[in-house]
Amino acid sequence: MPLIKRVIFASCTAGLLSACSGTLIQAENAAAPADPFARALYAGYVNLARAELDENDFADARTFAARAMASSAGNPPSPENFDARRLPAGKLPELSRARDRLMTALARGAATSAPERAARAQLAFECWMQEQEENIQPGDIAACRDRFTAAIGAFDTGPLAGARPQRLQPTPAMIKAPRGAEPLKTRFVVYFDLDTATLVPGAESEITRAAAAARRSGAAMVRVTGHADRLGSDGYNLTLSRNRAQEVTRALRRLGLPDIGIATQAFGEEKPAVPTGDGRPEPRNRRVEIELTH
Repeated sequence: MPLIKRVIFASCTAGLLSACSGTLIQAENAAAPADPFARALYAGYVNLARAELDENDFADARTFAARAMASSAGNPPSPENFDARRLPAGKLPELSRARDRLMTALARGAATSAPERAARAQLAFECWMQEQEENIQPGDIAACRDRFTAAIGAFDTGPLAGARPQRLQPTPAMIKAPRGAEPLKTRFVVYFDLDTATLVPGAESEITRAAAAARRSGAAMVRVTGHADRLGSDGYNLTLSRNRAQEVTRALRRLGLPDIGIATQAFGEEKPAVPTGDGRPEPRNRRVEIELTH
């Protein structure tokens, strides 16, 4: 690297380090809030910010420091949503289920009934999200995921579970199976990265499961429906969702379903799984749904 570029890079790095250090120092010197849940979040976000700064991840250090400041002020932030990060599409189903468990626990009053455990669950989830976005340290991803699983488990059953809220989404329909066998799913979802109709790692396995279920259940028809999020024009998103549906259909054909009728359709941004404002990216809306019918 030429000398002038090395000087510029060093100056930029030093500037970012100084700004992030200042934000973190401000967070570390903030008063711990009285509320137990906010206090536990505050301490956890400070630790996350310090860890990221030590790894020269200035953006995440500033993000966690800002969340620590909000917690210190008595305004603990909600768990990060998926539009805050660029996550691998193949990891979204697992992360979505995890976030649903966390949001359900918080809606039941976990921050009051078990504030420190609830804070651990939220902090571990956001640590998992951050590490999964980087997607370069499998050990760190697994550690954050395991901490989340350990913390959230107490809110699913037992005395901390509270009253069961109404389900936000219906459970997938099941096909009647022989006695003693597990029911077969009739609905499968394949997720896509932003602005692409290319299958991502992990998508093929979901399509393979759908094809296997279609064969085992004797499905007469497979309906493949493409969707897009609201980033981009209506016409562009309609074309993108159609291309996604066609890509999944080709994959199903490769898996040996030529004798089963496959109906392909596309809705663009008309039927989002998660309603958003116009122009907002949402990973769970970038999808193709596979439905088996009889």
